[in-house]
Amino acid sequence: FEINPGHPLVERMDQEPDEDRFADLARILFDQAKLAEGGQLEDPAGFVHRLNKLMLSLSA
Repeated sequence: FEINPGHPLVERMDQEPDEDRFADLARILFDQAKLAEGGQLEDPAGFVHRLNKLMLSLSA
């Protein structure tokens, strides 16, 4: 797994003051990369939970 520090998502994460939200975003990003390469997630339910939490926060 390689991180592009200039990617807009990574730059946005760098500005995230909330440690819990940062952890969720980092895990979502990692899980997405794993899925994109054809891998399987260790905790698919956790991925869905974090993604739903993110979508709810964005729609508020």
